[in-house]
Amino acid sequence: MNESVVVIGAGGGIGAALVTHWLATGTTQVIAVSRQPAPAGDSAPDLHWLCCDYSDEQMATAVARIAEWAPRPHRVVICNGILHQGEIQPEKRLEALNLAAMTRLYQTNALLPLRWISQLLPLFGREPCTLAVLSARVGSIGDNRAGGWYGYRASKAALNMLLKCAAIELARRAPGVKLLAFHPGTVDTPLSRPFHANVPAGNMQSPELVADHLVQLMNRLQPDSELSFLDWQGKPIEW
Repeated sequence: MNESVVVIGAGGGIGAALVTHWLATGTTQVIAVSRQPAPAGDSAPDLHWLCCDYSDEQMATAVARIAEWAPRPHRVVICNGILHQGEIQPEKRLEALNLAAMTRLYQTNALLPLRWISQLLPLFGREPCTLAVLSARVGSIGDNRAGGWYGYRASKAALNMLLKCAAIELARRAPGVKLLAFHPGTVDTPLSRPFHANVPAGNMQSPELVADHLVQLMNRLQPDSELSFLDWQGKPIEW
């Protein structure tokens, strides 16, 4: 294998599309991590699929296996995140704020990616590795002109700050890592599906197209000890 890539959250739309994209190159070893087992029929000699419930114990076990297959991964993408789930729904009014829901959003959207980076730290060093985390434009404080979606916006803004802190630390401890907070746009996945009616015509993207945009963007980025907050077109987003 010329390269090894790790896709965390591979059971989601974008994660699954990334796995398919990289396997199609024929030159990449792909390690996929998700809560669910590999989809039926989704097998290839270059694919390793790990089930993980995202507990500290299972994350450590997963990273130990990753270290066996890819002690120095070339690309890592963390796709974990939720917008709605059961009683968790985007808030339109202050009266809708719910502490339990906001805590869950923060744990999943902000803390879980940082826990993965912490666990993966021993695999990083001076060798080039681009590490992308799915963020969102709605996490931009400067770009917030519509309000609402309190919990989701705040969790993504927190994610960006945590990634900034990580970038500063990694510049010292693993200078080969390039960190990217990536906004995929509106993607045709279960995460955004309840809100498709509000999406202007032509603004919806397939997971496959987003995966292609992200891979091309990651191929262009070079380690610079900085966190980049970019959209799917490679354009910077204000913090």
